[in-house]
Amino acid sequence: MLAIKKIIGLITDPGVIVLLLLGYGFVRRLLSRGARKRGLGWIALGLLCFYLFTTAPLPNFLLKTLESRYEPATAPQKFPDVHYIAVLSGGMRFNNAVPPTSQLDESSALRVVEGIRLFHLLSGSPALIMTGAGPWQDMGNRMAAFAASLGVPADKLIPENHAEDTYGNAVEVQPIVKNQPFLLVTSAVHMPRSMLIFQKLGMKPIPAPGDFRYSPHYFWFDFSPRVAT
Repeated sequence: MLAIKKIIGLITDPGVIVLLLLGYGFVRRLLSRGARKRGLGWIALGLLCFYLFTTAPLPNFLLKTLESRYEPATAPQKFPDVHYIAVLSGGMRFNNAVPPTSQLDESSALRVVEGIRLFHLLSGSPALIMTGAGPWQDMGNRMAAFAASLGVPADKLIPENHAEDTYGNAVEVQPIVKNQPFLLVTSAVHMPRSMLIFQKLGMKPIPAPGDFRYSPHYFWFDFSPRVAT
């Protein structure tokens, strides 16, 4: 199942789509004399996709459709009985010589910061569950170290380190929260998928999205192809 997920993720990657279109177009152009014009058409389609994927309007539109499904958690009175905040990881940076605040990538850092904001916003000092994912076996510990360096008490941090993906995050969180409602923190674009997974396991997540990327404003450089960093 994991191998199938990786294959699906690979073939739906924008860069792979562009390479497949360009490669197919060049093959048709070189090997099929009677279909050279069609080969040019595939190449043109590949170049068009490259432009759309590397400029802001299309990704920004897709972001809006996902990020607008859940509003950020801003009113603490709505969550009087919340005792846990589960923060899902993104990625990390492989440099142990830097402070904890520099060991997470941008997505993970913004998710943890949102969890810390909610920790200070809510009464009762709920516990922060830091659940990592992927091949980094100490991701939850790094997220907890990030939060601790910004003043969250150690006894309010619960690191989990063994998940492989979002489903694994849900499996790790389930025995901790049991049937209680809890705040679920992840990137806004990742929230719809995360909510679906957690709810399918019978849990009661309350969406608390962070790391919003959509922008309603454009500048001239947004229409120039750029590689994401």
